[in-house]
Amino acid sequence: MSRRPRPIRRLSLVAALFSRMGALLLVVVASVGLIAFFTAESRIDEVYDGQLIIGANVLRTLMAEELRGRPDADAPPLEVDDALLSPEDRRAFDDYAAWRMFRIWRDGALVLRSDTGPPVAYPTSDGFTDVTAPDGEDWRIYALRVPGHPIVVQVGERADIRSVLVGSIALGAAVPLLLLIPLVAGLIWLALSHGLSALRLLVAELGRRTMRDLSPLSLDPWPPDLHPLVRSINRLLERIERAVQYERSFLDNAAHQLRTPLAAVKLQAQLIAQETDAQERAILVHRLTESVDRAAALTDSLLTLARLEARAGAGPAGDLRVETVAAMADLSPLAARRVVALDFEGPDKAPAGDPVLLRLVASNLIENALKHSPRRSEVRVELACTADGEVRLTVTDSGPGIPAEDRDKVLQRFYRRPGESGTGSGLGLSIVAEAVRLLNGELVLGDRPDGANGLCVSVRLPAAA
Repeated sequence: MSRRPRPIRRLSLVAALFSRMGALLLVVVASVGLIAFFTAESRIDEVYDGQLIIGANVLRTLMAEELRGRPDADAPPLEVDDALLSPEDRRAFDDYAAWRMFRIWRDGALVLRSDTGPPVAYPTSDGFTDVTAPDGEDWRIYALRVPGHPIVVQVGERADIRSVLVGSIALGAAVPLLLLIPLVAGLIWLALSHGLSALRLLVAELGRRTMRDLSPLSLDPWPPDLHPLVRSINRLLERIERAVQYERSFLDNAAHQLRTPLAAVKLQAQLIAQETDAQERAILVHRLTESVDRAAALTDSLLTLARLEARAGAGPAGDLRVETVAAMADLSPLAARRVVALDFEGPDKAPAGDPVLLRLVASNLIENALKHSPRRSEVRVELACTADGEVRLTVTDSGPGIPAEDRDKVLQRFYRRPGESGTGSGLGLSIVAEAVRLLNGELVLGDRPDGANGLCVSVRLPAAA
């Protein structure tokens, strides 16, 4: 039995922001600590090196008289404990604890030294050197030559003294920073929680809304940072309200339009049940069949309208020529029944948009032209690809045409011109208009270019990429 994977736990917005700001805080604290450490180390090295230089000069001054009184360079070197030093000198040298050392050379021979520090050779140059003692301790030593005299003074100190001081300073700086982290983290959490309270109020406001309350939100109660979000929500509410109104209007119109054919079907069925004459019964059955066909055609048109919005950008690019020729083939029985000729002219290819929508446009335009054309007339279907990349479909019939003042009205759903005969539902051109809109095209109703009676319908579509 396979185990289901555990769902990934998503962080809340406050937690996600807090984690990012917490990580940033730790980086800042670590950076400040490192900068403070290396700065302190550099400054301490400068100060202690300066002290070594000062100590060497002080020692040279203190020992000037004693060195002049010891002309024998071969005598063994004196140590600090010897009686050579005056009480004042002894107190000065006592300040050099075990972590400091000095050496005094004359004519290359060691004449005075402290009892601390590593064994060192005669310095060949002035300045600083780093020496490692036999016991593994590191020493930093400064050598000073006395101008005009064959005397060299060396002073030094253990390097770990500096490390201890640097560590103490770094620890003293780190402890407050570490203690400050929880306080700053708490303040960040409170600030984020308070800062997102407006967003929580916005969520609560939207949660109280119902489908009956789609009014736009006011911008005044919300911070400026949330204004783009509020505007987007208002646009969404506006689209939802339009969709609800569309659905409500569509259902009302559909119920109204279906009521008449269904009533006719019911009446025809009742008459058939009461009719005893076979000939009259056959006539009534034929009328019933026509009523059912009209109801079925109306229902199909309504379902087509309901599905159109879902086709927006749903299908791959198609070929308008292929869909137009297929629509003409499907409608050829209707053309033969009405004795209307279908004439087609166009290029071999006409790439356009969604093939389902293309077929819908071509079928409805050609079917509308066939239904309104007189017997023994012609419906001309022309397809062209323009130089600017558009694809144009033109359907011309020989029917009564549509007056200019009614051409916008016939694109509305369920609209039928007063006194118009036929069995149409008033949805054909509205379906075409909706499909053309989804294809980002343009639908134009006009007169025939030759001046004869009839309607010329032109559809311009952008070419498929």
